[in-house]
Amino acid sequence: MPSRLRKLHLHLVSDSTGETTHQMGRAALAQFNNVQTIEHVWTLVRTKEHLKAIEEAINVHGGVVLFSLADREIRARMEEICLRHDVPAVSVLDHIIHTVSKILGQPETGVIGGQHRMDRAYFDRIEALDFAIQHDDGQGLTTLGGADILLVGVSRSSKTPTSIYLANRGYKVANYPLVPGVPMPLDIIPKDRILIVGLIKDARSLSQIRRNRLRSMNENEHGDYASLERIAEEVSHARKLFSAQGWPVIDVTRRSVEETAAAVINLHTRWIQTQG
Repeated sequence: MPSRLRKLHLHLVSDSTGETTHQMGRAALAQFNNVQTIEHVWTLVRTKEHLKAIEEAINVHGGVVLFSLADREIRARMEEICLRHDVPAVSVLDHIIHTVSKILGQPETGVIGGQHRMDRAYFDRIEALDFAIQHDDGQGLTTLGGADILLVGVSRSSKTPTSIYLANRGYKVANYPLVPGVPMPLDIIPKDRILIVGLIKDARSLSQIRRNRLRSMNENEHGDYASLERIAEEVSHARKLFSAQGWPVIDVTRRSVEETAAAVINLHTRWIQTQG
């Protein structure tokens, strides 16, 4: 007999955009089954008035509070509210900040939204996103020399979303689609200056994804594009190409975009080490 679905009210409180609390909350809840999460997102929390609205919601719903608040007075009041209503509260960055502070031998600055400062890393990410867009789906082959990574794979093998995710991490990524009957222009690709990674996906999974894609576009789903036999040939040819070129391969069939990106980053780190 399946276990009963439990409801959890999750209050995500941040003095900035809320991205940090949201991502950490999602990561934690992914470890539990049969939980229906009702999220209450509170961003730019910097006044006592804002805390009053949060307290009203906590009083009504209870639940758990995850917060990221730099202002000591606002933080103390948030903790008082949670204690008053007997609601568990976790400051999501405390352990990390205290550990780094101890290692560096200096206190934290308490800067609100410090992780979102428009520093060099921020502009690097913007530049990387622009690069990914300009080099998506085989575009911009003549300027591939500026890439850190080139992702190669058949249609619907997660090339674009992985490129965008990596761009958000500051990597300049291009991607190239393998099209049946169209040879890849290997002679113009600077293979010795960038990491090239082949992405592979199970043929059955690809077939279903392509059928769904065709349905969403109101197109005939029974053509070669979604044919299991045709896709199996595409995947086989892709594997042969990757093997012949000596490119590392990642099977993305059961991987999320985040997991695929993490695998690519690991490959890139090792590749950089070999270049040195």
